[in-house]
Amino acid sequence: MNSSGLCNYHWRAWRAECRSRADPVPAAQWAPHQPLYLLAHQFHLAPLPQLLRWEALYAVQQMDQWVRALEPHWIRGVISHLTTADTLLDATNTARLTKPHQAAVRTLENLQSAARAGYSEFSGITLIDQDVIDLRVLGLRHSASGKRRQLPGRVDLRTVRQPWLRQALRHWVTTARPTTEDFKRTFHATTIASATLAQRADAGDDPAALTFADATLAVDAFRAARKRDGTPYSSSFRRSLLGMFFQLIAYGRRCGTLDDLAGTFTRVPVEHVISVEEPNEDFIGKAIPESVIRQLDTHLDTLGTGNTYGCRDIAPDARHLLYRTMYIVLRDTGRRPLEIVSLARDCLENHNGQPTLIWDNHKRKRHRRRLPITTSTADAIRTWQARRDQLHLPAKGDRFLFPSLTPLSDAPHISSTYLSDALRLWADALPPLHAEGTDSKGQRLIFDRSLIYPYAFRHSYAQRHADAGTPVDVLRELMDHKSIAMTQRYYTVSLKRKSEAVAKLSAHVLDQHGHLSPSSSTAYEMRSVAVPYGGCTEPSNVKAGGQACPIRFQCAGCGFYRPDPSYLPAIEHHINELRADRETALAMSAAEFVTTALTAQITAYQRVIDRMNTHLASLPASERVQIEEASTVLRKARAGDNHTLLPLTTARPKDPR
Repeated sequence: MNSSGLCNYHWRAWRAECRSRADPVPAAQWAPHQPLYLLAHQFHLAPLPQLLRWEALYAVQQMDQWVRALEPHWIRGVISHLTTADTLLDATNTARLTKPHQAAVRTLENLQSAARAGYSEFSGITLIDQDVIDLRVLGLRHSASGKRRQLPGRVDLRTVRQPWLRQALRHWVTTARPTTEDFKRTFHATTIASATLAQRADAGDDPAALTFADATLAVDAFRAARKRDGTPYSSSFRRSLLGMFFQLIAYGRRCGTLDDLAGTFTRVPVEHVISVEEPNEDFIGKAIPESVIRQLDTHLDTLGTGNTYGCRDIAPDARHLLYRTMYIVLRDTGRRPLEIVSLARDCLENHNGQPTLIWDNHKRKRHRRRLPITTSTADAIRTWQARRDQLHLPAKGDRFLFPSLTPLSDAPHISSTYLSDALRLWADALPPLHAEGTDSKGQRLIFDRSLIYPYAFRHSYAQRHADAGTPVDVLRELMDHKSIAMTQRYYTVSLKRKSEAVAKLSAHVLDQHGHLSPSSSTAYEMRSVAVPYGGCTEPSNVKAGGQACPIRFQCAGCGFYRPDPSYLPAIEHHINELRADRETALAMSAAEFVTTALTAQITAYQRVIDRMNTHLASLPASERVQIEEASTVLRKARAGDNHTLLPLTTARPKDPR
């Protein structure tokens, strides 16, 4: 302020005008006609009429509770277009915005909603009496995902046709105050049930007349629920809708709003269920092929660039390293996206000189799990830890490896949605990715980029181990599954792909002496399940499913032994076991015939491997690649089978009588 009572900005403007005029205007007369001087974070209501000024002040106070950050420049732009309006309650105010920006329109709608809610409350009209409710006024919150979303708006409950059901929904949303996600799903479920009940003669308006058959019809409607494009919802989503609707009914009965509802309108858990869909037996899985992952790895330098989360919060090199580390951990560990983004800052341990990842299984509420990881994965984490220590980030995320980058985030760590968005942005910007195989013209197939998302890397991790012959029980521990049946799903191979692999390898079956002994694919499939180290053509053993072998585990010395290239890893593993057994026998000073027998088996099995490798080396490179792919498929199929592969019993000798 100066002697004229003006701020420096207006004092300079007043002095400049005085110098340009012959009769200077006093400052007290000049100042009321000048625009206010505002900083970027300020706005004022002075230009508005008195009533509109009070409405806007009240609306801004209410709006401040709805949004994470109040943007003054948006409010300033809206107010400049309302100077000729009389009240915020006028629905035509939106038309006053010239070339409106979406943010400005949304700001005006928020101000109008707050003003209408205040007027209704002042008039004695409660929210529970209204058919059109504003979720913003109710104060419904999003789940703490950390991702900014558009504010929920007005919802017309009149799509629920029955007044009693509409009243139950109003009472639930105004008293229970669910999250917007829960309300959206419950509202959707209620509209499905309402459309079914409306088919009754009384349109379902009389709750006392409803019967158990009506409840069954409602369940059938959820079983047949479909998306807008006509495709069916997943069974898990339909079960969720069914549960949400009957939870609403139970809430209304507890609160007394559904006292008139017939007791026979109820859900019976035994009958009113939506069964889990059986997976298609030709479904290969959602894993990203290893060849595609290798192509992704060649473009890691572009991950985390562009308009990704954090582009305005941390330096570009730190943002790139952040997403690069999350991708590497996702790719190499097979953890779920939420388990990745919520890793603790000190998530590494050394166990017997090997790095171990400490993580939390949020799905099953099992915390501080341990997973062996490779040294390269641990080095990537340590590199990010060192860079993270140099960043100034919100204090609420101090204990997380990947903390939220802005204090406006609800969650203390990065949302898994941001990881998904970054992968999608990255994958869409890459050159064409090639899938496995070729088309009818010999051209390489193009991989569908929509199949690249965080959870798909978990499938890739599981199938990578399955293809490498990892036992099912070991993979179950690595995946931290409660049931081994869940792990076996990752071993699923389509029948078509398996049949093609059988047909390919049936032409490369060897006999005991290393000579080719090809057979039909049907016969090959029968033998492929008989013994653990190859096929067996001995009739009685085939008939017994591999349980009638009189010379257990000595396949290499049997004339009916028929190995193929898919058994090479199993044979090599068995040779290592035999060598370990021989060393143990020598240390025990066992009889000579014991070590001699073990040595003979090692030599016989090694001869099988040498002859098979010689045969494969004589083939063209393209055919060897096809054989390796077919072998991978069959190894994966055998790992997922439930039948017993090992012939642990001997044939019972016939009674000489």
